[in-house]
Amino acid sequence: MAADATRVRRDAAGRPTGEHDRHGFALSALEWRPDGALRRARLRLPDGHWIEIEPGAGGRAAWGASDLVTRDAHPLTRFAALDWTRVDRIPPLAEPARLPGGAGAAIFNLLARLAVEQGVGLLRYDAPYPTEALFLSLLESFRYVPDDAPDPRAAFGSGALTWRPAPHEVAIEAGGIWVQRREHIEKIVAGGRAYYRPDWQGVRRLAPRVVRDDGDTVRASLMVLGRVVEDHMVLAADGGVVETLVPPTDPSQVLPIAPEIVAGLIAIVVATSAAELGRWLLAAAREMQFVWGPVHADLVTIAGARVTLSHRLRRVLADSVRARPRADALGMGLAVLREAGDLVADALRARAQAALAAEDAAVQATALQSDEPPPADARAIAAAADALARDAARG
Repeated sequence: MAADATRVRRDAAGRPTGEHDRHGFALSALEWRPDGALRRARLRLPDGHWIEIEPGAGGRAAWGASDLVTRDAHPLTRFAALDWTRVDRIPPLAEPARLPGGAGAAIFNLLARLAVEQGVGLLRYDAPYPTEALFLSLLESFRYVPDDAPDPRAAFGSGALTWRPAPHEVAIEAGGIWVQRREHIEKIVAGGRAYYRPDWQGVRRLAPRVVRDDGDTVRASLMVLGRVVEDHMVLAADGGVVETLVPPTDPSQVLPIAPEIVAGLIAIVVATSAAELGRWLLAAAREMQFVWGPVHADLVTIAGARVTLSHRLRRVLADSVRARPRADALGMGLAVLREAGDLVADALRARAQAALAAEDAAVQATALQSDEPPPADARAIAAAADALARDAARG
């Protein structure tokens, strides 16, 4: 079940019953029935809580029988039922937005580990909503095939990829810092924030919180426009914590984001999202309020219907455009707009997907027939980039 067999517990029949990290912290617990079927699985999350999977307990859905996901005995969501003795596919999941942080990755890693244990070489995801968030989550525990796909995100959206299991290992380091690695450290979670190495099987993950190498250390950093804004943690190459750093305080003022900037931000999210979500993304965005404001150790926070983008974005853009020609300033404004779009996209997509899933079957079927993305609103995007550049030049 894991590369290091000493970290796996097994029952008398040789079946895996759980895994622990290099410090002895439990990461999972599996219970098997006498007939060989899985009774339940418990998976630890980066925040220290556990989720539980109960095979067959999720009732019937459009795909048939379902496995139930719970936390503290409260139902969270469900996914298409699996034969846990032969994990050969990646199941569709209902309402992924209801999963706590890290739960999707934990479930996928369990699938990947069991597939390796069972000698399954390739798995396929063949279900609605092959979103970018799902694609990126799968990259944490699988490798896509073929690995030379020129546009793997598009290939995933069209169902052209299969997935080779490549589970990661986890260590819970001092202070509860969650360190995830394969060939090297790929992800760090601390204080509810996840930091990612940008390169995943040749796919660039556009994330402001990054894992980066610095000499013989690994750092968890905040970046804007490719520049390190703050370092938050320093780790040794083996994942041990060397130092945790206190990030500076963001200015306290809260300012509304200009409507033309919001319009361009939403246009970018719609243009980079699955076609079937377009209408629901626009509806979700109309319910949100977008402001510049203080964000602790991050670039965005979303609370209820308010989206707060950190003043750090404006500050870095202002530093970057100072004394630059207008064309350069516009280009940097567009780059910041794209980064801001990436910051808010997952939350808006989750709201849109939940709204679409709540529609009746006929509405969903019509939406899913669309295989062309909506045209990008180039005018709105250009106007937003210009507004950002002008705002930065004034600041």
